[in-house]
Amino acid sequence: MNNSKKKGFLLPPAVGYSFRVLFFLFGSHRISLKFLFRTIITLLINLINYPFRLYEKLMINRKFKSIDIENDPVFIIGHWRSGTTHLHNLLCQDPQMGYATTFQSVFPDTLFNKVGRFVFEGFAKILIPGTRKGDNVSLGTELPQEEEFALGDKTPISFYYFWMFPRYIKRFYDAFIRFNGIELKVYESWKEDYLLFIKKALKNTNKKRYLSKNPPNTGRIKVILEMFPNARFIHIHRNPVEVYLSTKHFFTKMMPHLQLQRIDKKVLDEAIFQLYKDLMQDYLNQKDLIPKGNLIEVRFDDLEVEPLTIVRSIYEELKLPGYLLAEPRFRDYVNKMKSYKKNTHVLTAELIDKILKEYRFAMNQWDYKLPSHIEILKDVKQL
Repeated sequence: MNNSKKKGFLLPPAVGYSFRVLFFLFGSHRISLKFLFRTIITLLINLINYPFRLYEKLMINRKFKSIDIENDPVFIIGHWRSGTTHLHNLLCQDPQMGYATTFQSVFPDTLFNKVGRFVFEGFAKILIPGTRKGDNVSLGTELPQEEEFALGDKTPISFYYFWMFPRYIKRFYDAFIRFNGIELKVYESWKEDYLLFIKKALKNTNKKRYLSKNPPNTGRIKVILEMFPNARFIHIHRNPVEVYLSTKHFFTKMMPHLQLQRIDKKVLDEAIFQLYKDLMQDYLNQKDLIPKGNLIEVRFDDLEVEPLTIVRSIYEELKLPGYLLAEPRFRDYVNKMKSYKKNTHVLTAELIDKILKEYRFAMNQWDYKLPSHIEILKDVKQL
């Protein structure tokens, strides 16, 4: 069976959240009547999951507290639609790299409970579509995934709450990426949850070094360094014009499957503009905190053209061992990837002017110009 043709549907990640987080989310944020049935289904699955995650929290999670994370993690950062997923999937071919799976990202506390995992992973395999809405990235319970959904499962801190409650995207950014207004006790609890998540991911994949791909961490460098002073960072960036277009398309396609409240399209569009500016400016303000030799910046276009050369440079720059051992796997993965032809976008001159104005700082920072495959339409009536 071609997995890309597999049908399915997505549910909000709250199916695996603690009751504490559910009370915070559903009690403090308005749910639109249109999504009431989706909310009820989410709560029902969460209730069924409760005894399994309770057992894991009480009987299994505590075993991980005394385990040390021996190797410094590697964090892939960058704005959504900048190539973070492609780079993550590529580097995960290295047999030393552990990662969060899609199943762990949704049910982080039903990972080592054998009965619970059998039930909910089987359930997830049936429901999860073969590809992700918006970009056709392959989906599967054991494939690499980012951890942001799961980071808010016990402590109410996760930027990805915005998928369910998109009207609060700016508030979530300030609170859960910048940690403005977050109590110290809650903040420290979140960091403990993150450490536990990484330890369980390493055990689940039976690997030695954790490889993270989590775009919100692009604005959390200071926090990550508090947890891992010698962490390595790979920042992948892409032409901001392409990032805007791809992000708008991705959010528009994904949100209808996860949201629990309505949002006006114009409001969402403005939020996308603001999100890019906030995230990139926060990154630029914090990048100098990273110790010398622990950060490499990669252009998405270069990764597309010369993937093995770029991967080798990552290992050399960050002084990561194991490239030669992993190179055959990298090569096999690259050879399996189909060539991708860029779409030609036709945009109004007004929209182009706005993108260039809003993102000028980033285009200057990484020397980007208006992409050649962008066509400017001066007469709106032609659209």
